Amino acid sequence: MRREGFIPMLVALAVLAIWAPGTGAQQVVRATVQQLFRSNHQLEVMAGTEVVWADPHFERVWFPSGTGAPRVDRGPEGLHAVFARSGTYRGSFTVVAGHGTNDVYPLTVTVTKTPN
Repeated sequence: MRREGFIPMLVALAVLAIWAPGTGAQQVVRATVQQLFRSNHQLEVMAGTEVVWADPHFERVWFPSGTGAPRVDRGPEGLHAVFARSGTYRGSFTVVAGHGTNDVYPLTVTVTKTPN
């Protein structure tokens, strides 16, 4: 490989490593039930972040429709959503074990603007 082609290739690989393929997310934050309880049910992320509720104890995570919050989907790593825009999103979650299984807990995701 010629030297002048090497640097652009490294830059392209670095961009691919930062950008989560297929989601449009710039970074991924994984949350567990215990982390959410310790943080008073709050997460703070930058715009473009994919949040993965990566704990088998999460039964459901949702945000009210019509609020501009992203849709939460279930994938192989758990429930996930990409927070593309800054703002404060209030939702809810339930767990399957360790706490009251009928309890609905509040969830706040605060999304800050990406640094320029």
